This record gives sequence, C-alpha cells and structure tokens, in this order.
Amino acid sequence: MILREALDLSKSIANYRLDMYELARNKSFSDPDVIKVSQQLDSKILAIQKSIHELRSS
Repeated sequence: MILREALDLSKSIANYRLDMYELARNKSFSDPDVIKVSQQLDSKILAIQKSIHELRSS
C-alpha cells in the first residue's frame, strides 16, 4: 500500500514539475499560477518523503 502511494506520488511530482516549468516559461516565476503549482509540488514532495520514511521505519 505505501509503496503504491509512493509510486503514485512520484508520477504526480513529475507531472507537477512539467506543469510548473511550462508555466514558468510562459509567465514569470512570481506569477500566482506558477506559485500555486510550486506549492502543490512542495506538498507532494513532502508526502513522498513521509512515505519513504514510513517504509524505512517498517
């Protein structure tokens, strides 16, 4: 279960990164849309770090 979540989060992180790079290329880094995607990406990264920590603790 945890491994599946980590895999899904990893794919989600890759997608958020692509979205953020595309937005940043077309807008400025300080654009609210870029910041929003960046914050969502941060949240996903923290979630996968938590999952990895839980895996190692098991």
